[in-house]
Amino acid sequence: MDQQDLLGRVRTLRAQRFTPAEIARAVGISKSDAARLVRVVACERESPPTSLVAGSGSNRRAASQSGCWVSPGWRHGLRIDGHADWPDGADAPSEAIDSGVACVLIAAPERPSKLSVCGYLVDTWCLGVKNAIGPRRMSPRELEAFKRQYFGPWESEGIPIPLELAQNLVLGAVAFARGLGFPPHLDFRRALRALGSWEGPSAITFGMNGKPLYVNGPDEDAERVLATLERTLGRDGFHYNVSLGQVDGPGDDYRYTAALTDLDELGDAA
Repeated sequence: MDQQDLLGRVRTLRAQRFTPAEIARAVGISKSDAARLVRVVACERESPPTSLVAGSGSNRRAASQSGCWVSPGWRHGLRIDGHADWPDGADAPSEAIDSGVACVLIAAPERPSKLSVCGYLVDTWCLGVKNAIGPRRMSPRELEAFKRQYFGPWESEGIPIPLELAQNLVLGAVAFARGLGFPPHLDFRRALRALGSWEGPSAITFGMNGKPLYVNGPDEDAERVLATLERTLGRDGFHYNVSLGQVDGPGDDYRYTAALTDLDELGDAA
């Protein structure tokens, strides 16, 4: 059941005066998730005084624009158990699917005409959550502009996904990275609540085709990361492709990007 179907079910039960605990049992979700969805439905029902009826359209727009989105190409190199309904992002630009990086965005109504927005930068091959933003308060118009910026590197406004996928991807990546010795970014704690409760384990097997692959990003201590991986997994337990920056070519006017890697080719995703 996707997020919108779930909200529709909660709306119906709430109209029949079901309590959050009764909704949790009827729908098969946790009490905390039921309470969160009841708050979403309550926000939808709030309306301003009749002298400000025009604002009710803003309330409805905020509720209708709540949801979760992921960057195209998010599943490149990952293995997924079941969930054939999860999007594959096949239309991602080719240059955006070779990094093992996915961005996830979650927006939920916070108050009339406003949304609470959180975002997560996820290294699905090694480091887990490398950055997090939010919660940030935005209007529906601000959210639309932010989505264009956030998913701009993928030439997209994000692919709509169910909360279940966001949980499996973000929280699953955190668990995977912790097992390798890497905690999530410090700001993740503030953005954690938007993901709701989740028991796990993830349906996603992280790493490039099942094996950790470290591709360094800007301002990362690649030497420290590689040392941690070797200590945790042993020298043969992971792959790496580390950029060393640009160097001058031998006897010519060109500059070349130097890299340290144990792979001749990254290969195609399984």
